[in-house]
Amino acid sequence: MNAIASNVLAWLLTYLIHSTVLLGLVWLVTRRRRLEPAASELLWKVALLAPLITGTIQSRLELSTPAAVRLPVAAVPQVEPLSQATGSATVPPVEPTTPGFRPGSAEPKSSGGPSLPLVVVLLWSVVALGSSLYYVARRLILVGRLADRRAVSDGPLAATLAELRQTTGYRRRVHLTMARTISSPVALGLSEICVPELALSELGMEQQRSMLAHELAHLARRDSLWLAGASLIERFFFFQPLNRLARRELETTAEYLSDEWAMRKTGSAVSLAKCLATVAEWIQASPLGVPVAGLAERRSLLVSRISRLLEGGLPQNPASRLGWAALATAGVMVTIAAAPRVSQGVAAVTAASVDTTRALPEVSSPVVSRKPAVASANQDTGVVNALIARLKDENAGVRRAAAQSLGRLGDARAVPSLIAVLADSDAEVRAQATDALADFEDPRAIAPIVALLKDPVTDVRKNALNALSRWEQGVPTAPVIALLDDPDAEVRHGAVDLLDHLSARSAGPAIARLIHDPNSDVRGAVVQALGNLNEQSGAAAITEALSDPNPDVRHQALDALNDLKAPIAEATLLKMMTDVDADVRQAAAHIAGDRSVIAAIPSLRRLIDDPKSDVRETATEALGNIADPAARQALRAALQSPDPKVRRAAAEALGQEP
Repeated sequence: MNAIASNVLAWLLTYLIHSTVLLGLVWLVTRRRRLEPAASELLWKVALLAPLITGTIQSRLELSTPAAVRLPVAAVPQVEPLSQATGSATVPPVEPTTPGFRPGSAEPKSSGGPSLPLVVVLLWSVVALGSSLYYVARRLILVGRLADRRAVSDGPLAATLAELRQTTGYRRRVHLTMARTISSPVALGLSEICVPELALSELGMEQQRSMLAHELAHLARRDSLWLAGASLIERFFFFQPLNRLARRELETTAEYLSDEWAMRKTGSAVSLAKCLATVAEWIQASPLGVPVAGLAERRSLLVSRISRLLEGGLPQNPASRLGWAALATAGVMVTIAAAPRVSQGVAAVTAASVDTTRALPEVSSPVVSRKPAVASANQDTGVVNALIARLKDENAGVRRAAAQSLGRLGDARAVPSLIAVLADSDAEVRAQATDALADFEDPRAIAPIVALLKDPVTDVRKNALNALSRWEQGVPTAPVIALLDDPDAEVRHGAVDLLDHLSARSAGPAIARLIHDPNSDVRGAVVQALGNLNEQSGAAAITEALSDPNPDVRHQALDALNDLKAPIAEATLLKMMTDVDADVRQAAAHIAGDRSVIAAIPSLRRLIDDPKSDVRETATEALGNIADPAARQALRAALQSPDPKVRRAAAEALGQEP
């Protein structure tokens, strides 16, 4: 059992090395170069699957690579007690059942407990199995949520799908279903497209066609299988965090490539962009809990996807994928030939034992078991020292890369050297060193990073602000307050956010001065910070923001004043209930009901007929919170509303004690 565990552990460590090399190289390539989605997807798929193959090939062929590493052999220590127990020099050193061996003799003394490789492998097995079962459980929950979906075999939607299959040449049978428990269309398995009920009522014919074309692309590309496989690899090999990055990149490229497929087959990018924008309004959160091939499951991608569609972002040179395929193949071959391999070293030790154990049975075990650990420690130290030395390289790009790598390694010995690099002549090097120090969260770095708040380069100041947000205490506020007057809007925004993060209540008056900042994002951050600082002195500035030209700022101001329990003039509140922005009207209606503003009853009654459903529902609930006959009369009238949400809210309110 110990020998099997050693083999498994050696393979896992080899996989870790190979996957780090391949996934890391792909990450560097895709980060440095803007690749087409097809090329990017190819590289990520190869990097995700190749380590499983390269590690197995190296192990099966027992290739001797330039940086091979041997694990200690658990069976070798048995040689010494066996020789002592039998008194014979002919006992094989790694065979537990040899002539002269008696159960209960000296052998259990050295192998009475499980070896370290066995413990590690068992621990990995438990965690991997638990993580994989959790993923399977989430898939089963998804199946349960879609249990009430119904088949769509006729009607316009089914006819559109049939027409798409014919025009695109898609031969496999496709099942079209509809469910009310999802907010975005999804491709399930290899032959099913499930769409939300809203697709029939809120999407036009062209948008429905684009939606079905996109999901048909997922089926044609078998994205569901790829994402399920990537998710299982991510969980099975949980010790490799880059697998998660690869899975997310595959999700991204799958959406881009399905968009391209749909554009080519339908010839309409605008209708697909409109469909994406509409579906985005339906999604409140990630509704399904596991990676699936869906039209808009990752809401964060929608903006870039819509922009790409409207800009006609189809690849101009699809043939370049062949070049990347050749490069990926070469990378896999080089990995097999040159990447480090970890082995348990059973064969080598046994051979040595055959030659030497008969004369010196006690010599072989200690020598083999100590060297790998010493070599590994020296290698780590050598890597860190080499990177620290490159912080003084004459090339700025090398210095920047060294700082980035030291931040990832997380070795505290690099902190003093990284602090010294904060004075580098190259702005990008200073910025990268700042990011690296932020990863350490070492208090020694606070003062040097604070000094960078006066750096002449804007990006360096921004990085310094972001880095300082990693500390909860020990950051002086005066240099941060000085940046509230910075000419760059992002720097001012970052300074406000950092002061909010540090709970710098003394900075409230300085923050309040930015309530009329020319940048709306800065004004919004000011309102949020003043509300979080919970300073009544900031209420006056927040009240001024109620007349801000940006609706998001007005909405934030209403929420902040309500959280502070600050007074709001009735005339102002009534004016906000007629705002052009629906979110502002809804927030004002909520506050009017929460504060039982009787003067707001006529305005709330008008909001029952608001164009937005959420505003109508909130206005009805607000009337239910006002103990006044006029409010109850308005609620009785609301029982006749064509909106079922309004009728329900009115019925619930009328059932409460007046």
